[in-house]
Amino acid sequence: MRETKRTSGRNAGRGKRGITRKLTSAIVVTIAVMVALLLLIVYNRVSSALLEKSEKLLTETTDKAIQETSAWINKTITMLEMQKDTIEYENMDIPEMKDYIKHTVDQNAAYPAGLYVALTDGSLYHASFVPGPDFNALEKSWYKNGIESENFILGDVYFDEDSQSYVVGASGALKDSKGKVRGVAAADVYLNSISDIVQHIKLEKTGGIFLVDTRTDTIIGHQDKEITGKALSEFHGDMYAYAAEQIHSKAYGLSLYNDDMYIQAAEVPNSDWTAVAYVSKAEVLSDLKTLTGIMVGVSVIAVIIAIFLIIILVRRIIGKPVAELNGVAAKIAEGELNQTIRHCSNDELGELADNFGRTVVRLRDYVVYIDEISEKLQDIAQGNLAFTLSHDYVGEFAKIRESLEKISLSLNGTLGQINKAAGEVAEGSGYVSDGAQTLSQGSSQQTDAVELLATHISEVSDGIQKTASGAKKANDIAQQAGSKLLESNEKMQHMNTAIQKISGKSSEIHNIIKTIEDIAFQTNILALNAAVEAARAGSAGKGFAVVADEVRNLAGKSSEAAKNTTILIDQTVEAVEEGINIANDTAASLMEVVALAEQVTKLIDGIAQYSAKQATATEAVINGIDQISNVVQSNMATAEKSAAASEELSGQANMLKDLVAKFHLRDR
Repeated sequence: MRETKRTSGRNAGRGKRGITRKLTSAIVVTIAVMVALLLLIVYNRVSSALLEKSEKLLTETTDKAIQETSAWINKTITMLEMQKDTIEYENMDIPEMKDYIKHTVDQNAAYPAGLYVALTDGSLYHASFVPGPDFNALEKSWYKNGIESENFILGDVYFDEDSQSYVVGASGALKDSKGKVRGVAAADVYLNSISDIVQHIKLEKTGGIFLVDTRTDTIIGHQDKEITGKALSEFHGDMYAYAAEQIHSKAYGLSLYNDDMYIQAAEVPNSDWTAVAYVSKAEVLSDLKTLTGIMVGVSVIAVIIAIFLIIILVRRIIGKPVAELNGVAAKIAEGELNQTIRHCSNDELGELADNFGRTVVRLRDYVVYIDEISEKLQDIAQGNLAFTLSHDYVGEFAKIRESLEKISLSLNGTLGQINKAAGEVAEGSGYVSDGAQTLSQGSSQQTDAVELLATHISEVSDGIQKTASGAKKANDIAQQAGSKLLESNEKMQHMNTAIQKISGKSSEIHNIIKTIEDIAFQTNILALNAAVEAARAGSAGKGFAVVADEVRNLAGKSSEAAKNTTILIDQTVEAVEEGINIANDTAASLMEVVALAEQVTKLIDGIAQYSAKQATATEAVINGIDQISNVVQSNMATAEKSAAASEELSGQANMLKDLVAKFHLRDR
């Protein structure tokens, strides 16, 4: 109970958070994180898509402006080329050329003043312009550019004060029928059409496009007419200055200025112009912000709805069953075991409820076990050891049942043995009493016998002393005989050593003979080799062959003699070994005789010592007999006391039997 209260107090000290709240919090956090990740992924994907769209839009817009501008330039240049070709083809003289120049006025809106011509002599023919005396056409840039180009090319852009418009000079070399350059045909092309082209091109709400003359960095076409005609160098630290850097470095393509403005520059063919498109990044991503806001709002609403549904489902699926199980567990902890669990499902909580139900049933069984155990312990306290346990104990209680049965068997056996021992003690005490009486009578008879024994022992003591004297003499003679036998044994050992040396020398002779046999064998081999060489030598080696044959015969005889000597040596060695065996047997026999002599000496010495001890012991026996006499007298008194004590022991044994009879034991 103390442990339960302590645990409850420790759990109560913590802030109580239900499993429903914990699980709901975990699920909500997980959903929120997943939704946030989903929004982030969608935002990145949409952002990338919008940026690709803006890049494509800038590219398409730039291409459109370039195409329209190029088309306008090509149309204008083509018209000028046709008019120049007419003059060249018809090889017009000065009057015809003047009339034709007047005819070109207002034929094309791009150059309403018409065509004009400057010849190589410096004369200028214009439909409306009358040059002054200081005017020199040969020094003009449009003349210098045109005289070097067969086709019309565009020159520098400048502001015309009379028309209040920006104008670009277009010029090309004028030739005669023979292909010789007569001068330059030129026209002042107004750029109002260029402004019209860029003005109607829109990028989102704030974006647009403008054209720049790269030779002078002048803006020649813009939606804002106030900016048209200004040089890019007049702008500092803004988009136009950045565009000038991109143009000078020829860094054409898409780029981001100041992380705020997308810019794309591209060259206009057949001119020194560059088209620059621009759009605000914030405006490009404005749809993304709107979409993100909508997605965040929808996600928040979805998360709130999901949280509400999760709370309801978690409370119904988990919270309610867990609360029921928690309440049942609390009542069980308080000792109320009559609990019923109503929750039923096919999941882990259903299994947990079933396990709780089985636990409650098991606890009820434990209560029955405890009641029966308590009852049986009470029986033991009252002396009833013949009890039995009626329930089938399981789990840890099976050990308690086993222990109680062992206690019952042990106590029954022990008390039964005590009861039996008490009867035997009572019976034995009677025997002790009778024995004590008999002992008292015997002690009286022993006293007379002891006095007679003392007389006989005195006579035995005299005989023992005489025996001890004779044994001492026999011991001296046996020691002398043992000394002679030891000398004989030492001599036999010397002889055995000499025979072993002979055997060793025979082995050395045998080795020498083996060497002789080897020499004879080698000599025989050499003789055979010599005979072979003599045979090869023919008649010149006959004498050498005879010598070789004799050497071989001598080697054979040496080998035969060595073998015979070996046989004799082996026979000698066998005889020596037989002599060694005989000597060893003789030495062993002598050693046995010496050992027997030593044993005889020891026995005789022992007899002498024993006889002396017997003499001493006899005296002690005489003294002991006197003590025995005294002890017998004391035993008589002790026997009388034992008889009295045995009677008292018999009474105690009967009382012990009465005490054991109070216990109810099993039948054995």
